Amino acid sequence: MIWTPELWHWMSPVWWVVGLILVVYFVMFRPIQPARLIALLLGLLFLSMAYVSPVGYLADGFIFSAHMVQHLLMLLVVPLCLLLSLPRKQPKRAADSSDKVPALKLIATIGWIGGVGAMWFWHVPSLCTLSTETFTVGLLRDTSFLLAGLIFWWPIYGPLERTRLEPPVGVLYLFTACLGCSLLGIYITFTSTVVCPVFATPADSLGILAQLQAAGLTPAVDQNIGGLLMWIPPCMLYTGAIISLLARWYTSVDHDHSTTTAARLT
Repeated sequence: MIWTPELWHWMSPVWWVVGLILVVYFVMFRPIQPARLIALLLGLLFLSMAYVSPVGYLADGFIFSAHMVQHLLMLLVVPLCLLLSLPRKQPKRAADSSDKVPALKLIATIGWIGGVGAMWFWHVPSLCTLSTETFTVGLLRDTSFLLAGLIFWWPIYGPLERTRLEPPVGVLYLFTACLGCSLLGIYITFTSTVVCPVFATPADSLGILAQLQAAGLTPAVDQNIGGLLMWIPPCMLYTGAIISLLARWYTSVDHDHSTTTAARLT
């Protein structure tokens, strides 16, 4: 089914966005670091597939679980890859590593509210339907996901050391975000309310939904799968980020201990 030509939107305007990001990146961040470039290309691959592939077609008012995959890519995966593609800027002096910007708490607060709240906000039934049926509202929704994701991940993986949260605070930041996503995912999975009414009675011009429903993917099951996607994969991603923070913390503590020991010996 995924190879059906009608499900692929090769002329999607998202290619203009991908091209613009590539041009800006190659102009601003020379010399290009291979590992950073891989992160960028992965982010652009996920961005393009969210709209060009069958995920983009099915998310446009047909399959709620595909709609959820698209939103998770735009909110969590693409922004994370884009931030990881930015060159790391080392502090000019040792004291800079602990010289956190005064607005960091505000940035983290806005990032957390935006990252968690965007999913809650756009899955209010009336807004979910409106943003799916109206192009301009859908564009606003997807843009807000991308921006909210960038702000959310910035205190964890931003290119500047002084704009990142200390690892213990970062762990709390990610753990509570996991809880926020889990609550929404649990609600969507087990509620009897139709979360996004537009997916309850979609127009099936290609006959795809009939095949899927014959295989057991009814609107109710589809919503259950969408809830599970909102619940489990984000927390797995947050858990991986928490592990990376703890590894970073351990490395920095071990480095500081080694430096202090070496200084005493000399």
